[in-house]
Amino acid sequence: MQTQFQSSADTQVSYFKNFVQCLVDKFQPLKLICFAKTIISAETPSCSKDQNPTHDYNYCLLMVTESATRVDHQVQDFSNSHFKDGTVCILCHSEESIVEAIKANNRFFLTVYSTGQLLYSRDGMINFEFPEKFIPTQSAKKAIKHFDHRISIAEGFLHGAAECLAQKEFNVSTFMMHQVVEQCCILLIRVHLDYRSEVHNLLRMLRLCTSFSERPLKTFLSGSLEDERIFNLLLKSYSGSRYGNGFSVPENDAQILYNRITSFIVLVKELCAAKIEEMEQEALEYKEQRMA
Repeated sequence: MQTQFQSSADTQVSYFKNFVQCLVDKFQPLKLICFAKTIISAETPSCSKDQNPTHDYNYCLLMVTESATRVDHQVQDFSNSHFKDGTVCILCHSEESIVEAIKANNRFFLTVYSTGQLLYSRDGMINFEFPEKFIPTQSAKKAIKHFDHRISIAEGFLHGAAECLAQKEFNVSTFMMHQVVEQCCILLIRVHLDYRSEVHNLLRMLRLCTSFSERPLKTFLSGSLEDERIFNLLLKSYSGSRYGNGFSVPENDAQILYNRITSFIVLVKELCAAKIEEMEQEALEYKEQRMA
């Protein structure tokens, strides 16, 4: 989760710094921390024989607020409308709630505060002063508990999606596939980050997943316009299948989504198994150090 930036002379970095200043001016946070940055390179066709390289910059930020009033939606809407050189996913929490979480040995906040890059601090302090260190002894057990719970829900929705697909109820099938992806994203974020996501927007959750792996996002959005079209159907199904009279999913699109989401569950299991194994090893090493 360590963050690396290019030189300050880089145009994109300057643009990001200007955005951070606008964010600070608008919402007056206590702190703003970047805990992940990914740069996804792609090739776009050009008229010449050469290809023009493009870059998708994705930042994950933690905004520390003075008030306990949640401002997540306002902050994210501001980010979506003002940052045009990539995407920014922002999590907002009060300083009081973060302090309590750190005292309770929360891996996410302890990791962000120890490895994230401090972009802004109202008090001018450049270092964090938290003596607590993460104790990994129970991490794997907690992750396994969350995994067993969420994956059973996801697989239940997938089974329902398959039944609806067979009955040619494509709208309902797509809605249930939306629920599969939502449960899987909640699971990935909880296992890898130890963060309890309250977000329901699939794209935002997949962007947050890039803080540990680009593979979940690329499962649905590889960069092609066709992928974007299919994924937008999935996004719209959450409300469209229930309330939208004009919402309709063609059979072929529903089948493409079903195949993709079936593969996504396999990926989720693979990523979670690898992370749980890593946490089990960390717990073992910690115990051995304590006994030495």
